[in-house]
Amino acid sequence: MSQKLVINLIQDLATPHNNTLIEQFVGREDVTLKVWYAESNDKSRYQWSKDITNQYLPAYIYGSRINFAFLRYCLTRREERFVIVGWMNTNTRLLHLLFFLLRRPYNHWTDLPNPRQENRTLIRKFLRWASYKLLLYSNCQVFGVGRTTMNCFRAWGYPERKIVNLPIFIGVNEDLVVYRKRRGEILERFKVPSHGFLLSAGSRLVREKGYDLLIHAISLLPAELRLKIKVVLVGSGEELLNLAEQIERLGLQKVVHLEKWMDIEDFKALISNSDIFIHPARFDSYGGTTLGMALGVAVIGSSGAGAAVDRMEHGINGLLYEPTDVQALAGYIEQLLDDPVRRQRLATAGRKTALEWPPSRGVDILLKHSI
Repeated sequence: MSQKLVINLIQDLATPHNNTLIEQFVGREDVTLKVWYAESNDKSRYQWSKDITNQYLPAYIYGSRINFAFLRYCLTRREERFVIVGWMNTNTRLLHLLFFLLRRPYNHWTDLPNPRQENRTLIRKFLRWASYKLLLYSNCQVFGVGRTTMNCFRAWGYPERKIVNLPIFIGVNEDLVVYRKRRGEILERFKVPSHGFLLSAGSRLVREKGYDLLIHAISLLPAELRLKIKVVLVGSGEELLNLAEQIERLGLQKVVHLEKWMDIEDFKALISNSDIFIHPARFDSYGGTTLGMALGVAVIGSSGAGAAVDRMEHGINGLLYEPTDVQALAGYIEQLLDDPVRRQRLATAGRKTALEWPPSRGVDILLKHSI
């Protein structure tokens, strides 16, 4: 009888999208997944209303300070596989270095190979360069999130044998009827005009996510159309006050609503009952396009949004535009709101694409390619 495979998934914090992948390991007899986090919660970054740290499997907390017991475990369990998500903290950075020095096989999963170097000091640029050189010459299998990430690694000289596309997965078996039964509640809660339209977007409120560009585009819509729409932007972050000031300056207080972090089921209900979901990023390694598509909603995404580039064919299952082209974004919003048949066609095609990427596909990729 063969020994049961053990995979250690080492992250900084729990996230709903990674939990979707973790759920797929529950009850499997051929593999055990051990889940590790530096922290059990961080309200400064995410304000989840539920405990998602132990949502599907009991988690091990290794802390942000050097944890010698954790490092010893990782170095001595040679028969187990280790998947490190990013470079989040002292322990994971040190673990990368130790695995490199000892020539130990391991796996690195990242969605943040952002090539943009502005706002980085020379020291930070050097450390970034050195980190990815270390990965290149380690006995490491690199999992990149989506086409944007994969192309970035190719540009850095990584051979094809060393990189594998492991995108972020979301649930695709959602009962959309259940969410859509909440339509009246959602429209009333956000004061959507009678016979009007609901648009949604959401993530961390940082400049790269491009929500200021979305607000600008909304201000360019014809006045009579703005009277018919409500845009709900969900999230928290450093740009919150700037976005609120922009909304006021443009006179869009009745049009654009800023909503802090929602429970994931409420967020899905909001998106599912939207007429359009918008992913307006200047740069986003992956992001919410996949959620909008899975929930059967027409999606408009920028070419700076990794998930939009990865999954959408322009005009077939969504609409793509250049990130800073707010005129194009405004034009696409107006076109879709004026054409319910086209809107539904894009939504249906997007849902079909989402069904081709169930979370179980992520497990298959990990089992096949991790070392």
